[in-house]
Amino acid sequence: MDKCTACMAMKIIKVLGNATCWISRRRCLTLFFMTDGHIPLNRSVLNNTILNMIHSYMDDGHYRPQHCTAVQKVAIVIPYRNRQKQLKVFLNNILPRIKRQQLEFVIYVIEQKSGMPFNRGMMSNVGFKEAMSDMEFDCIVYHDVDVLPEDDRNFYICSDNPIHMSVKVEQFGYRLPYEKIAGGIVTFSRQQFEEINGFSNQFFGWGGEDDDLYRRIKFNKYELIRPFEDFGMCGSVSHKPAERSIDRKKFLKYSYEVWKNDGLNNLEYRLLRKENKQLYRWIYVSI
Repeated sequence: MDKCTACMAMKIIKVLGNATCWISRRRCLTLFFMTDGHIPLNRSVLNNTILNMIHSYMDDGHYRPQHCTAVQKVAIVIPYRNRQKQLKVFLNNILPRIKRQQLEFVIYVIEQKSGMPFNRGMMSNVGFKEAMSDMEFDCIVYHDVDVLPEDDRNFYICSDNPIHMSVKVEQFGYRLPYEKIAGGIVTFSRQQFEEINGFSNQFFGWGGEDDDLYRRIKFNKYELIRPFEDFGMCGSVSHKPAERSIDRKKFLKYSYEVWKNDGLNNLEYRLLRKENKQLYRWIYVSI
């Protein structure tokens, strides 16, 4: 093992925290060795037939390493509406990347029915509820469909604190726009997400819910950490700008007063359809 690989292995063990005991049980040590480092994004928009052929290792949106037991079971939750091209680019880039990290994972695409302005926070909460009804996941990753990691060493894992993966996004000139940002790609353990009561359900339209999420993290004495900051470069997949949340500043003003009663514990939605496709699990809801 060269020096750089050894340093990365030690960093991952530190991030895993209490999960490091799993390493001694002959779990997937290839997490440390099988990654390819920085790989430019493939921005080709492939049709579903070709995607299914390329990623034939996926079954009902699920992948499990064949020759070892994954360090963590991970649910990837994608709040979604009207982003067909972006979803295809996402799948073609992200599926092989997580596979190389030797994690067991399921992709969930949570689609909001048209009509109401898009509510990313609610779709994230729906994803948590539906994912946890399928499997006992160790880690939940909330993932914008248009933000794609460019480096395998940016790991889809959870730690003793929530992890912000999308540190250097192309849209922001590959720089962190502000220290308290909690958007793009964020990972939580089940306990962490339940303790902060998930996302707020109040933010209809773009913006605000991620700033409120950061406050919930701090209210509960957690830190939003960036352990893989050196490898946190993420490409942006362009799309039509979303409608802004007109009430985001008002809701942010009262974050502390309402967070305990606004989130997972008052979530209401109607499940219209749930379908296991080859590459992901599609959940269609109205709110």
